[in-house]
Amino acid sequence: MFSHRRVRTAVVLVISWGVLTGVEKWGEQAPWGSAVLRGLLWAAVVTGAWWFAEWTQIQRPPRTPRDGAAPMPDHAVAGRREDTRRADVAHLEGFER
Repeated sequence: MFSHRRVRTAVVLVISWGVLTGVEKWGEQAPWGSAVLRGLLWAAVVTGAWWFAEWTQIQRPPRTPRDGAAPMPDHAVAGRREDTRRADVAHLEGFER
């Protein structure tokens, strides 16, 4: 049921609306009509933040090369990592003085 982002977002909206309406009613001593509207406003803010956080964490498939070339072999990637590490170490050694 909660595998769909729309369902999770709707659940967050409804639950946060209920909780924040209660906070406005009993915490802020607002009348019911005002508490419901303020709760809805804050629930929309919470839901928007929730949606954005989920949207930015979507797992996307890995990018493929644009020219249709084969991806780099594992040993080439490992060699690049080692070269980068050596360059970082050499760069940092100059700052140890």
